[in-house]
Amino acid sequence: MPTTVILGAGIIGLSTAHSLSLLAPPEHRIHLVEPAPELFSSASGKAAGFVAKDWFAHAIAPLGNLSFELHRALADKHNGRARWGFTESPSYSLDYDDALSSSFPDDPAHHSDASAGDAKGGGGSEPGRASIDGHNAGEQISVSEPNGSPGQGGLDWLLNNESRATAADGDVVEKAQSESASAHDGGDLPRWLRARPEALQVISDRRSTAQVHPRQLCEFLLEQCLAAGVTLHQPARATKVWRDEHDPAAVTRIRVEYLGPLAQTSDGRARTVDIPCDNIVIAAGCWTPQVYTTLFPNASRIPRIKHRAGYSVTFKAKHWPPVRAATSSSSSSVPASSVCHAVFTNADGFAPEIFSRPNGEVWLGGLNPPTPLPELPTDATLDPKEIERLLVIGRALCGEDIALRTEGLCFRPLSVTGRPIITRLHEADLGDGAKPGGHDGAGGVYVATGHGPWGISLSLGTGRVVSEMVLGRETSADVKALMKW
Repeated sequence: MPTTVILGAGIIGLSTAHSLSLLAPPEHRIHLVEPAPELFSSASGKAAGFVAKDWFAHAIAPLGNLSFELHRALADKHNGRARWGFTESPSYSLDYDDALSSSFPDDPAHHSDASAGDAKGGGGSEPGRASIDGHNAGEQISVSEPNGSPGQGGLDWLLNNESRATAADGDVVEKAQSESASAHDGGDLPRWLRARPEALQVISDRRSTAQVHPRQLCEFLLEQCLAAGVTLHQPARATKVWRDEHDPAAVTRIRVEYLGPLAQTSDGRARTVDIPCDNIVIAAGCWTPQVYTTLFPNASRIPRIKHRAGYSVTFKAKHWPPVRAATSSSSSSVPASSVCHAVFTNADGFAPEIFSRPNGEVWLGGLNPPTPLPELPTDATLDPKEIERLLVIGRALCGEDIALRTEGLCFRPLSVTGRPIITRLHEADLGDGAKPGGHDGAGGVYVATGHGPWGISLSLGTGRVVSEMVLGRETSADVKALMKW
């Protein structure tokens, strides 16, 4: 009976378990192991949830396209807008220096306002403007070619604290702009922003960008996995791979040690379980190197993964969702068009990203200061000063009366090439000791990590191709460039 153990129950691990539960025969056993006491406590629960079809470097583009179509298909099949906030959203680049107005586009005072937002630059004395010092994390990640052109990872914008909008494909931007309504005519303009229409440039239409609520998507995937018979061990961690050396017919097992309230049995012994395994998938995000070296301490190579911290907030804003005035047949205001938006900008030292969500909240992030990686994501400590830096931008763009809902700090895994690592490891790389031998010519040890700021977007595609690798099938997307690590 083939068995796969997936280490990490974030969006990548869950997507792999979900896809494998759909593709594998019924007798295939699937286990998820997650050490954090709270599920989805890092990027899988706190990220923006931006999903793009064609914003990727050449090496990643096939996976990006596959994943976007899988996001759309899953949402169509399971009412994704209602269940996890899937919505196809236009994307905008915002010229922050020319953006700020004293009123909102739908306010009567907006069209007569001629003074606010005229000042350029990052001066701290302007009313309603953010004065923010930049941070440079300085990770040693080579994402550019020697001649300075964007590298295969396409993450120059992230490491240089620039707007994600620079990653958008030029042809897509040109097409979106040619087909969009002008800002003055309204169209899909994000009218919940206190911004001049002239400062907004559409860079992608609803056919090639979307968004999800990542925690809600993870909760849905977990629900589907459990219903399909996947076993979740949480909080728990894998501590070793072993085989009875005295029994030539013995199977390889992975030992899982429970943590927290489940750590001990009633008689005080450590609570563990040994799971026979043909396949191990390490999908532990930033913590992948630690998991890898724990299981394979004599490995000749270790996946080189750095981390990038990301702060975020969600808040309620007066002008989102929009409400139009009462009609002649109604005495009360009624909801206006609720097209959700993704807006990317630069503001005095970092690159804010702001999303209007279907649930009526606004997500704001893009602040990535150097922050040590905690042992577990639940051990992360937020810096109030960084939260305030985000709120300054939120108040400037959405009004002084925004109501804070949540504060977040998550960690995104980056490989040294800037590309995800999605591969089956060669046995020689694992060193001496026990290792899973696979099943029927397939299987072994796999790594799926390094997705950086694109983890949510690439999640379903990654889950699909990793499942196909485990089952020894041809992958649905060409990921050969992502197998090199």
